[in-house]
Amino acid sequence: MLGIGRGSREGVMSLEASIKNCGRTKQWSVALRLLREGLRLGVQLVPGHYIAIASACRKGGQWQHALSVLSDMWKAKLEPNVIFFSYNAGISACEKGEQWQRALALLSEMWEAKLELDVISYSAGISACAKGEQWQRALALLSQMWEAKLEPNVISYSASISACEKGEQWQRALALLSEMWEAKLEPNVISYSAGISACEKGEQWQRALALLSEMREAKLEPNVISYNAGISACAKGEQWQRALALLTMAAGPGAAERDAGGEAGAQRHHYNAAICASERCSQWRHAFSLLRVMRERHVETNDISYNLCITAYERSSRNLAGLSCYRCIGLSRFRVSCGALSVWEPAGEPL
Repeated sequence: MLGIGRGSREGVMSLEASIKNCGRTKQWSVALRLLREGLRLGVQLVPGHYIAIASACRKGGQWQHALSVLSDMWKAKLEPNVIFFSYNAGISACEKGEQWQRALALLSEMWEAKLELDVISYSAGISACAKGEQWQRALALLSQMWEAKLEPNVISYSASISACEKGEQWQRALALLSEMWEAKLEPNVISYSAGISACEKGEQWQRALALLSEMREAKLEPNVISYNAGISACAKGEQWQRALALLTMAAGPGAAERDAGGEAGAQRHHYNAAICASERCSQWRHAFSLLRVMRERHVETNDISYNLCITAYERSSRNLAGLSCYRCIGLSRFRVSCGALSVWEPAGEPL
């Protein structure tokens, strides 16, 4: 497979280069096959092989294999400073695999082995805690960074803010954003988006909009998460006009390019959040108008879209039979959403 001689220097270098290339292209399974083939051919493993395979597992989110590589490195009696790099890869792999307990266990192992943790080690651990919704542990790690005379970077803070957002700790999220400015660190889109999401969960629509405004002042383009959280915050605050204004911005020029790299159905999320704001304020006409715009712009609708419109109509204390006038926007979907309603009579109520 490798076409190399047993134990040759060329074989060692070729194997390491091949594994590194697999890591860059996230082909962790190929990297493991190369390693096994190298062993079969008698290639003597060097630290570079272990580090390369651990990195490939990290990028592929293969935490089990990353931990196995770490175990093999200890068995091979490699120097701790060599193993250090694979520990960081292992913690990052656990973060990607949403294994926060194992990530913290690796950090503990590093302390016990007298390995000096760096910013990458801590940041990966904080990210793992954020994904595991362990905001207290994330903030504890951030505090330990300062105690260890390490300066947290934007990644460290962004992950901590995300942990607070998942833990519905909007005050702490905003405090961390303030800390970033004090530390001369400029929050990025991820930092702001996590902060806006935290405000949305805390039903703090004014603060969510203030952060969106700060983003634009900082010449940062809000992403799918930023806009969706902002619109949802307005919905929870029954600020339907502001929700519609944000939707106009989110669906404006450049939306397709911006949303292409985000979650599938991003535009639908924006519209549904705006419809939700209209529904909460009994603005049924605006809700139906948004539904019609979705269809005209070929934005995929779902049951949430239709059910929100029905609820908005119900809130307005109107006869449900009036829904028949909206055949043009797809009453068949309404019948699916409201199976109990099988008869639709015209009411002649225009948008």
